[in-house]
Amino acid sequence: MLRSVLQSSKTGVSVSSLQSEYRGLCGEFIPLKKLGYSKLEDYLRSIPSVVRLEYCMGEIKCFAAVCQETAHIAELVARQKSSKKSGRSQLVNCRMRFKPSNPYMLNGRRHTQSFVSYVRTLSLQNLYNEELVQSRISQLLQNYCSGLWLSKLPEVYSEMFSQKLHPQTLTDVEKWTDICVVNTYNLPTATLNPKQNATPLAPPPQIGSDILPLLKVTFSPTSDSAPCPPSKSSTVVVSAEVRQRIKELLSKNSHGLWAHALPKLFMETYKVPFPDHILDNLSLLLDICTVEYPIPHNKKKAILYICNTADMEATDSQQFSRHPLPSGLEVVGAVLPPPLVPPSEQYPSVLITDAKSSNTVTIRYVGESYSNAQEAMEEAMHSFYNQSSSHHTRSNPVVGQLVAVRGEDGDELARAQVMEVMGRDKVKVYYLDHGFSVETSVTNLLELHQDFLSLPFQATNVRLAGLETFSSHPLVLSSLDKLAVGKILLMEALEPCQQGEMPVVVLYDTSQDDDVNINSTCLKALQDKTMNNPLTVNATYQDVCVTDVCADGIIHCQLPSRGAARLSKLLEETEAIFASQVTSESLVSRPFSGKFCLARHKGKWSRVEITTMYGNRVMEILFIDWGVPATVEVTALREFPPLLLQKFVIIPPQATKCRLADLAVPQGDWSPEAVLWVKEVVLRSEDCKMKPGQNMDVFVPVACHPGHFVLQQWQDLHKLVVLMGEMILYYNQTWQTNTATDVKKGDVYAAKIDKNWHRVQVKGILTNGLVSVYELDHGKHELVQRSLLQPLIEEFRQLPFQAISAQLAGESDYNSWTEEAAMLFRNHVENHALVAQVESVQELSEVKGELWERRLTVYLVDTTVEARDLWIHSIIADISGDLSSAA
Repeated sequence: MLRSVLQSSKTGVSVSSLQSEYRGLCGEFIPLKKLGYSKLEDYLRSIPSVVRLEYCMGEIKCFAAVCQETAHIAELVARQKSSKKSGRSQLVNCRMRFKPSNPYMLNGRRHTQSFVSYVRTLSLQNLYNEELVQSRISQLLQNYCSGLWLSKLPEVYSEMFSQKLHPQTLTDVEKWTDICVVNTYNLPTATLNPKQNATPLAPPPQIGSDILPLLKVTFSPTSDSAPCPPSKSSTVVVSAEVRQRIKELLSKNSHGLWAHALPKLFMETYKVPFPDHILDNLSLLLDICTVEYPIPHNKKKAILYICNTADMEATDSQQFSRHPLPSGLEVVGAVLPPPLVPPSEQYPSVLITDAKSSNTVTIRYVGESYSNAQEAMEEAMHSFYNQSSSHHTRSNPVVGQLVAVRGEDGDELARAQVMEVMGRDKVKVYYLDHGFSVETSVTNLLELHQDFLSLPFQATNVRLAGLETFSSHPLVLSSLDKLAVGKILLMEALEPCQQGEMPVVVLYDTSQDDDVNINSTCLKALQDKTMNNPLTVNATYQDVCVTDVCADGIIHCQLPSRGAARLSKLLEETEAIFASQVTSESLVSRPFSGKFCLARHKGKWSRVEITTMYGNRVMEILFIDWGVPATVEVTALREFPPLLLQKFVIIPPQATKCRLADLAVPQGDWSPEAVLWVKEVVLRSEDCKMKPGQNMDVFVPVACHPGHFVLQQWQDLHKLVVLMGEMILYYNQTWQTNTATDVKKGDVYAAKIDKNWHRVQVKGILTNGLVSVYELDHGKHELVQRSLLQPLIEEFRQLPFQAISAQLAGESDYNSWTEEAAMLFRNHVENHALVAQVESVQELSEVKGELWERRLTVYLVDTTVEARDLWIHSIIADISGDLSSAA
């Protein structure tokens, strides 16, 4: 675990902050005492195989000691530049789980494997055997006597030996002077040529650097092999016109072209002879094609294949304008690299580097082919600019311009785009291969040589499906920053996607036991929690609708609530909209896992979430307001009407999960007979009631004496605050323009009392224009002007009235309290938060189920005193006894 913490930081972790970084990842501090150490530094020095300590700027920093098993992780972190964001650490979650593309694969079982374990296994399979690599490279370069571009070495090595070249080779090859010579020129080129003597080959003439590949390496043959004859082609290049014509021929022959057939085809097509020296040295073409030798030991028979990147190149610069850069800016200049080609797998791993909105999420593909290509290019840039940086300084940057940027430490070089000129000395640039922007000095800007535009920019933007309307909502951005940025996730690209259109994707976090759909989680962050079902302890609810019974004991119910009332109206509006439009206008064109839409349930449209996709036509859905699953075709789904989308999204699911109290589910679920019996009992019930506890936390707003006081349920008080805020907004805008209200005794209204609007019941109407009202949420009686009463609309009736009448349990006579005893009681309970234990419930009217029409007999307990609970009835009884004795 400590190694994982250290590997996530490229620049090391200071000893002073290591404990907090460790706790952030593991949830606890390093247990020094259990390990037998009193100081953290002593413990770190005892494990040199894990931690490497260095003094830096007056403090001790910790670095991960690289071992063979974790070398690939260290390289991944090292290649990833830091965005230098302050305020929090960018922790990358590395525990990934394979996500099968076919739901039936593996018989539905989830096979988990951590990303760290995967990389460790990969590392063990690719241990760096230096002697073996040297031997193979010597053998390989017998076929390339005039040299081989270093950037092509991994590809040629892989083709010849059916094994990937270890990345360390590209760094070590310069040291192997006994078998090779690395020639670096004052161009973005270096050649690795056969070591036939100690003198490097002369550099090529300074012509058309745009036609030269990045690096070239020359090798010496082994002592027991015949030396390669000197070749004139070691200083010969292929003209840009010939290279372009060869690419055109290969692009028309995507299945490959025999090299010996190339001269005749070239002559027939372009009416000019083919340069014969190219056939003697096919390595001159390795930057535009791959060379395969199908007949072993016969190097005269070769097949040429167009490279993937070359396949997508085009001379028309306007073609590239359809592929927007991750910076979001237009490019100043006509030359652009080809677009980035995504991996072939359905769920590639991606690193989320930034999220400006859900419509602009910047990613980098995680994989050796991408990382190795970028690393080789940046090493070539380092070699090129370090030799001739004075000739490439960019003094007058322009917004949109492509540049090379030297890092603040002077060692790193990267491709970037100028985003903002901040002054004479400062600019803001966007790292096009890393996906974030930084501010830097103008002196760090260099001209980006066009030879470094052959590799696609490695950062790219995607859009998150289902969040288009809410792309910049603060809650969505906050969720994205928390759940995605800085993490490695799985990505699913949706089809169809028009050419040049930004890919629409779904992101998954599979690092936990259950997969997390990032798209749907961000959408759920918009829900208004005050519209949840108002479940409270020890309350009995009437008009409960049981919607589904599951074998695992879960029962889904619907209860009356603000959310249910608003949802019902929205669905009625939707029915009317769909009835007046053509069906095709609202069909779902891009279904995906986690998408919210509509489907028919019991003859009416209801909200659903797609839970599983079986291809593009059949899917499993869940009716989120009923808790009922179903399997449907895509034609059964409808999009939310655009005008109602935001209103639908903020309402939380109205299906509440419950279990039957005091009833354990047997091992292996209920039997089918038991499930059927429960369904028959409750699904058809017209008067179903529900009651999830025994004690409840309460607040006492009014206390006359032990025989009469008022309770409010503590956990619903925040809902009351929200409700009263909404009533202020609504009635302050409407009450002065509304006509006079017809007030009747016993009816419920909204009344303005002390600048707030309260829900009240009229108790009496006086002749002087005043009305006697009872506050149904606070239990107080008030006199208000008749003009200050307004009708209580349905939306403000969904939250149950919060004032509950009560009397104190434990005493038989509630009417003989003295004024002194009543005052003491008030001092102990009024405006206090207490615990109420219900002894009995008395119905006060024929309307059953309404809490405000009941009187509870309760024990009150003060739990704020440490060491013991104070039972109010015992205190009052003792005080009353003392007062009686004194009298």
